Amino acid sequence: MVADIDGDFVIYINGMRLNRLRAVHKWLLAGRKIAKMFERLESDPDSGFLGYQPAFMGLRTGAAIQYWRSLEDLRRFARDPEDLHVPAWQWYNDEVDSGGGVGFWAELYVIEDGNYETFFRNVPPIGLGTVADMVPASDQRRRLGLSGTGTPPPEDGDDGRRVS
Repeated sequence: MVADIDGDFVIYINGMRLNRLRAVHKWLLAGRKIAKMFERLESDPDSGFLGYQPAFMGLRTGAAIQYWRSLEDLRRFARDPEDLHVPAWQWYNDEVDSGGGVGFWAELYVIEDGNYETFFRNVPPIGLGTVADMVPASDQRRRLGLSGTGTPPPEDGDDGRRVS
C-alpha cells in the first residue's frame, strides 16, 4: 500500500526540547498549548490542516510532523492574531525564551504533486498514510505514469555498494 494525495501539500515538522530540567513546567505548559492548537485545527475542516503525527526524539525532545494542504493555509493559521498560535508564540517569547530552558525548532517542506514516495507493508498507516488515501502501489504507479508492477533493479552502485 502507498499513501496517495492529490495536489501539492506541505510537511511542517516542529518540536521543542527541554534544555534544563528546572524548566520542565514550561515545557509541559508549552506542550498543552500545542495540543490545544491541534484540537482546534482538527475541528475545522476548512483550515487546510490535514493532520499530524507525534514524534519523540529521546527523553527531552518532542516533535509533531504536520501535514497541510498548502503553505498559504499554514501561514494563515500561524499569523492570525485571533487564533491560538500568535498568543502562544508571544507567551513563549515573553515567558520562556529568555532562560533558554526550552528550545523550539522547525522544518518546512512544500511537496509538489507526485514528487513524493511512500510505502506501507505490514504496518498500519503512519505519517502521510494517516492523512492521505491508501491505495495499492500499482494504482499509484499508474497515476504517476509508470509501467510495471515492481521496482526496477538499481543501477550499478545505486544500492549503496561501492563500485570499483
